[in-house]
Amino acid sequence: MEKEQLSDQSVLKDTKLKIEKIKTYEEGLMECLGDILEQHIPHPQNVATTNKKKNASTEPEEGVISLSEILEQLMNKVLSTPHDPYVTIDNTFWPPYVEMLLRYGIAVRHQENNFKIRLEAFC
Repeated sequence: MEKEQLSDQSVLKDTKLKIEKIKTYEEGLMECLGDILEQHIPHPQNVATTNKKKNASTEPEEGVISLSEILEQLMNKVLSTPHDPYVTIDNTFWPPYVEMLLRYGIAVRHQENNFKIRLEAFC
């Protein structure tokens, strides 16, 4: 009986350690992703000020969110409601960012509603 309790406690302790390691690893990955996005994909307002050609169709509106915020919303939606992982696209989503996510297979559109997207399942 005591051996079973000791083995249960050791399994529980090992599981807690593994969970802690995974959380630490996830935090590191998220920081790296944020750094990469910040360095290589600027915020839409910054893109408008650096473009020499002003094109009305690609110029972002006020209040648009960054690509990292879009990805964060998509990831949170998948984790919070896996049965309905779609996020509704509104005027805060900059269309070039949405098109980039769709073109490179990071996100997919809803089959019936083109104004909803979700993260693609990566295996």
